[in-house]
Amino acid sequence: MRPIGEIKDEAEAKRFGDYLYANEIHCDVDEDEDCWTIWIHDDDQIAKAESELAEFLKTPGHPRYTQASARAEKIRQDEAKEEERAARRQVDVRTEVFSQSAGVAPTLTFFIIGLCVLIHLMKTTGRDLSPLYISQYGLNQTIINSSVKTGEEVRRYNRPSVLPEITGQEVLVGSEFQSVGKFQIWRLVTPIFMHGSLLHILFNMYWLYFLGSAMESRLGLRRFAGFILIAAILSNIGQYIAQGPFFLGMSGVNYGLFGYLWIRGKNDPNFGIQLDQSTIAIMLIWLVVCFTGLVGNVANVAHTLGLIVGVAAGWLAAQRAR
Repeated sequence: MRPIGEIKDEAEAKRFGDYLYANEIHCDVDEDEDCWTIWIHDDDQIAKAESELAEFLKTPGHPRYTQASARAEKIRQDEAKEEERAARRQVDVRTEVFSQSAGVAPTLTFFIIGLCVLIHLMKTTGRDLSPLYISQYGLNQTIINSSVKTGEEVRRYNRPSVLPEITGQEVLVGSEFQSVGKFQIWRLVTPIFMHGSLLHILFNMYWLYFLGSAMESRLGLRRFAGFILIAAILSNIGQYIAQGPFFLGMSGVNYGLFGYLWIRGKNDPNFGIQLDQSTIAIMLIWLVVCFTGLVGNVANVAHTLGLIVGVAAGWLAAQRAR
């Protein structure tokens, strides 16, 4: 913000401020001892504002300036009404998720929560959940053998492979390359249903309940299910490539839900939901905190990709709704 000049008369200064405002040049008119200083918000509009000020000082009583005050007041009233409508659209999903419901029960959200709880109970009782991980093998499976003749270690690397249980590629098992599966496509999604601890599942189900219920009530079951699949698959594959196969949790999908509701609500007034500022702050601060390592080993790539998917989908949906 920069000053462009001064006007001694208060009425004239405010009249010129209204003229700039009515012409979409945002400014402040501040009293400064024996004059009024004109401050321009946008540096790109400085030159235009200076030119307008020079013209105004020549003929401050011209009708285009006196008539601008009425136009500026009308614009301010319209903006105030829009801000009031936006405030009513804001929803704290943690307390008001069903207050503006479109009438669609969050069936899938409840089903996913129940499935996550069931799988966590299976984990606590010692059941083998290895088929639910995205893979049992990283991108480069390695084995070290000792040579019988020389006693030296011989290091063998797996052939480049990605998701061998899905693609059918062979991996190094023991001292031989073996086929470990094929077309196990459920692995692309199922890591989201597993959780590492009671606190982990409680935290994720808390956000899934509120964010998922809000989104499902607006999109309906089919589109909501499609979004869940896309967010899960992309965030899981990204996390696998970045850090290997042994990760779990719903957080990537939750960040996708958050990103969609945040951006769709911000850009589509008719969507019916605008996330409140506290929810936005909590989610973004937690995202940053996880990157610091203070909360242990976290699937940060899944979080980030989920958020990107949600933001992109929310923005595209808002554009189509216009």
